[in-house]
Amino acid sequence: MRIEKLRESLKEKNIDAALITSVENVRYYSEFTGDSSELLITNSELFLFTDFRYTEHAQRETCFDVVETKGQDRVETIFNYASRSSAVKVGADLANVKYPEYKSYLEHIDEQNFLDITADISAQRLVKDEDELSAIRKGAEYNDLLFEHLCSIIKQGMSEKEIKAEIIYFMLKSGAQVAFDPIVASGENSSLPHAVPSDRTFRPGDFITMDYGFKFDGYCSDFTRTVAICEVDKEQQKVYDIVNEAAEQALPLLSPGAECAKVDTAARDYITQHGYGQYFGHGLGHGVGMDIHEAPTLNGLSKDVLQAGMTVTIEPGIYIAGKYGVRIEDLCVITEDGFENLTAAPRELIIL
Repeated sequence: MRIEKLRESLKEKNIDAALITSVENVRYYSEFTGDSSELLITNSELFLFTDFRYTEHAQRETCFDVVETKGQDRVETIFNYASRSSAVKVGADLANVKYPEYKSYLEHIDEQNFLDITADISAQRLVKDEDELSAIRKGAEYNDLLFEHLCSIIKQGMSEKEIKAEIIYFMLKSGAQVAFDPIVASGENSSLPHAVPSDRTFRPGDFITMDYGFKFDGYCSDFTRTVAICEVDKEQQKVYDIVNEAAEQALPLLSPGAECAKVDTAARDYITQHGYGQYFGHGLGHGVGMDIHEAPTLNGLSKDVLQAGMTVTIEPGIYIAGKYGVRIEDLCVITEDGFENLTAAPRELIIL
């Protein structure tokens, strides 16, 4: 079905074949779980190009004709096969192609006949089928389990790096991959939205923001919670409650046909009305799938409109430089009549 949809898209644009280059897109169309491979999809043929390390691997996993190639010969081989299939115009997911690779392709095809179909592939991947949703849902369930575990072990004197290590160990022990490098940020470090875990140890009064995601069967999940150590002051509780309520303002708007920019505005306006607008500098959310960040985009400039089957995050935050930050993130799937929140972990502030 995926390949047929791609072929229909190619036909509409008078493109003869698709060259698929990214690891995620190769897996999306072929189910091949290795790397170092490319696909060539024509009107009637399917080829997967890889080297000796993955030849048998690919033959076991895919219905594609597997062509074993060596590094320097691969580009020439790909375009030889395209030529044999009478493909003059070739589309590729060029957003994932580095410039030297792009130049090497142009040694075998005229630039006007080598077209970017990244947007077409992204549009196809926007709406998830039941198998995709099942993998994402599993990741969300394990995110909750891990959060419960972390709340049982986090204590004063532990370090950000210790908790990061625990997150990764729990994921691997659960049979998952790590969707992205986990964030563990405490105290003044929590004002950094994408802080790198350090040797800083947890102290009374710290906020600790933890952002991580399990990856099952090639599909990511995303989760963030902020907890506190021992105690918080009134201002910290106020900031936390504003972030939490900002999400509550946005979540009910998630439904087919909703404009992503308006969903962002609902949360952003609430934070601004309470005097913290300048401290919320990123978008409200993003799509999640084979990539941890993919379409649609939920920010004030987005032109995206939600559709049933999309998976998106809602993650408002307030970050006060040199003091602390709070982010709370839920992962949701858009349904035919609204949304399903895949994240079940408590949203109220937990003080450990």
